Amino acid sequence: MFKNQVIVGSLYALLATVLWAGAFVVARLAVGQISPMTLGASRWFMALVILSFFTLPKVRKEWHIAKKFLPQIIAAAGLGVAAYSPLSYFAAQTTSAINLSLISVTTPIFIVIIASLMGQKQSLNTWLGCTVALIGSFYLVCNGEIGRLLALQFAAGDLLMLAAAIGFAIYSLILKKIPDGLSQATILTLMAFFAVLMLIPCVIWESTQPSMLFNMNGIVFFSITFSAICSSIIAWWTWNIGLEKAGPELSGMIYYSLPLWGGFFAFVFLGETMGMTHLVSGILIIGGIFWASRGTKKETAEAISKEA
Repeated sequence: MFKNQVIVGSLYALLATVLWAGAFVVARLAVGQISPMTLGASRWFMALVILSFFTLPKVRKEWHIAKKFLPQIIAAAGLGVAAYSPLSYFAAQTTSAINLSLISVTTPIFIVIIASLMGQKQSLNTWLGCTVALIGSFYLVCNGEIGRLLALQFAAGDLLMLAAAIGFAIYSLILKKIPDGLSQATILTLMAFFAVLMLIPCVIWESTQPSMLFNMNGIVFFSITFSAICSSIIAWWTWNIGLEKAGPELSGMIYYSLPLWGGFFAFVFLGETMGMTHLVSGILIIGGIFWASRGTKKETAEAISKEA
């Protein structure tokens, strides 16, 4: 049963990764129409409104448990949701797109490193799989030209993007284990609420900038709606379930496939090309994920034997 839960959790994490990749492609349709932090706040506000229609009774019922877990929920909302958009936005002002992409895909290895520092022993297969998948992600982001890595120049924005990646890693570890009786519906609703509160100052600041954009049209409305439903509600919900059932380490390995899915969706919907680079990186990423899962299975067997 426990093994099945790991498989189910992996599928949930995969679904979240696929939806996030699709959301990136949809967001590109709205470039030049709406400012990034306004888009982020709008999508989470819409997500909060939609969630509230269905989850408020459950939130009230579970509040006596949720309030004890509230510091972790607020930290998760801040590190995993609210901080990511502003940090990546400001990072983009002083560094290149390739730097942002390279640093963003380091989140899974930070999950493994931080978990190790917290005393959670990681198998050799986990480390090897993580490294192989990371190489595959870098290979894809560099478009198969490894020499571009050597030519990279790092700026202050890289530190901001690094902070965003580490923040998401900590978020994933925070929600690894939740109290009994506390549902993902309640966690996501409260997380969305606090994320919106934290994003309001960012939107106010953005509205004072000359570059502020907010052209409400069909494309922008579709982008906000898709992001709210698919990227904010469904993806975060399934990601949290994946963290709970498969663990942050294995879920992190699956997260490495995000740029691969992004390239596939860009090929299908935006007409961008795919070639040998995508094939090689895909083999490395998927191979790394499967290799890392071997360590997970071994740890699962050990956990079952201890319980027995």
